[in-house]
Amino acid sequence: MSRYLRGAALAALTLAAASAAAGSASAQTYNRLVVFGDSLSDNGNLFASVGQPPAPYFQGRFSSGPVFTELLGFTAGRGATGAPVTGSINYAYGGSRTDNTIAFPPGMRQQLTTYVGRGGAFGASDLVSVLGGANNIFQGLSAFAVLPPASQTNPTGYMAPIISAAVADMNFIVNDIATRGAGTILVTNLPRLGITPQFSPTPLAALADNSGSTFNSQLQTALITTAAARPGTNIILFDLAKVSDALASNPGRFGLTNVTQSCFTGTSVCANPDSYLYFDGVHPTAAGHRLIAALSSDYLYYANRAAESTIQGETAYRYREDALDGATARLSGHAAWEAGTSISVGGVYDAGGFDQRGFASQGKFDSVGGQIMLESGTETMRFGMAGAFRNADVTAGPSSFELRSLSLDVYGGWRSGNLFLNAAAGVASDDFNNIKRVSSLAAITMTGETRGYSTGARAQAGMWFDAGGIAISPRVAVTYANATVDGYTEQGLAASYAYQDRSAKGISAEAVLRAEADMGGFGLFAEGGYRDILDDSSDAVRVGIAGNPAQVLSRHYDDPFGGSILAAAGVSGEMGPLEVEIGYRGRFGDRADSHTGGITFKLPL
Repeated sequence: MSRYLRGAALAALTLAAASAAAGSASAQTYNRLVVFGDSLSDNGNLFASVGQPPAPYFQGRFSSGPVFTELLGFTAGRGATGAPVTGSINYAYGGSRTDNTIAFPPGMRQQLTTYVGRGGAFGASDLVSVLGGANNIFQGLSAFAVLPPASQTNPTGYMAPIISAAVADMNFIVNDIATRGAGTILVTNLPRLGITPQFSPTPLAALADNSGSTFNSQLQTALITTAAARPGTNIILFDLAKVSDALASNPGRFGLTNVTQSCFTGTSVCANPDSYLYFDGVHPTAAGHRLIAALSSDYLYYANRAAESTIQGETAYRYREDALDGATARLSGHAAWEAGTSISVGGVYDAGGFDQRGFASQGKFDSVGGQIMLESGTETMRFGMAGAFRNADVTAGPSSFELRSLSLDVYGGWRSGNLFLNAAAGVASDDFNNIKRVSSLAAITMTGETRGYSTGARAQAGMWFDAGGIAISPRVAVTYANATVDGYTEQGLAASYAYQDRSAKGISAEAVLRAEADMGGFGLFAEGGYRDILDDSSDAVRVGIAGNPAQVLSRHYDDPFGGSILAAAGVSGEMGPLEVEIGYRGRFGDRADSHTGGITFKLPL
């Protein structure tokens, strides 16, 4: 027989076909599935050959329903019935070891030999599933159990060569498939064998656990070495072992009620198999296989799912632009400058959303912030310094994070008659906290945190005209901004995505028309314009899987905001010695919109 597993949930697998960055190894679009393995992957090969397993097993599967390889979005033919090797095909047999056994059921190396002997080949768009090793361990445990007591003094030593041989077989299979040109190989490891119903009540439980964990450790090491030697193939280790303890300790989290007993006792079947993890002593129920299939999506499509992290850098980039906009706005109003020094404080609230772009989901954000500014100068030259903070909550599909930004900007300007020039530059420290990503299995949320920094500079020029009591100012500006996000690794029970350092940076230009009017002691202003990106030098999102042979893949989004219509309006006036301004600023982009409201109090010193 084959094996084990813990887990299940009602989460169904939704496999999104994805476009690749470049090269076959970067692709996460799979046109065909080829399967080698044991009973966890067997879609009826053993049953077609010898009629095993019979009812109440589901249509020859070692489960109460389809096995996980049948839930990956492909309809695979059975190798036992001579299905064409040019389409999706399954050569897994219940009971298969990893070796080159020719006798029935065929070992996994023999499965590969048979496939190739029938003309089977591998291509860059193929997905190959390789899962095995449990039967080698099960047979070794059974043999150890019947040894005389005097020979049972070194159980791990007895199992060591069995495990090493199984790992060597698995690595041989993976290496051979990679050599033949397969684009992606999904290699599945073993969970905690000792907590299956077959072993948990027996003296072999601890040895079963140790054997499984040793196999997993050696397999990981071997695959990392093989992957380095086969850069044309993306070898992904699907780590089922990570969820074992969570399933055992909190089955309700995964929609289960029983993770310790078999649904099928050999004579009777439980009333609700989907509430059980195990159908028999080692094989999952249909619910268990749905768990495996759903969880596999996090591994099979990691570059696509991780691409939503692009929003982190883009949010920090936008806030850097906002800070620079505010700094130069201080020096571009119609009122004449007065010599002296002033201090200003203000608060801001910001909300908006962004559209779906490729693998980045539609999302929303809101933030609050505050700033303090010190400014001094003459009627023609002024300089200032602004410190600010921003705290934002951002949600995009299954991902969310908090951004806390502390910034410092310096600005200065020159004015002569109706002409003005000003510039600003600054830096911000960005903390990305409470990063969350709901995995393909909704019961599991991955978490992380990281830091970054943002820099930027802005230059603006314009002039003022009087038009019948209304002052009109056309102005142009150029802004450079760069938001860098440090790489980080997620924590949790699904695939732990390892994000690489990334910068979102670009140069934008804008043309704006501003109007101001004095309404009996209160000033009104309104402006509108257009901003677009002149140069986008943002890095691609680059991601791998921590401790995994899987390659680092890239997903790139050009021009994160596209062109944006700019709009602003507000009112200003005096309250005793204070000058007060209340305003709104909107940005309506091809891909993102934002709405910002703020209030500022200015006190001459």
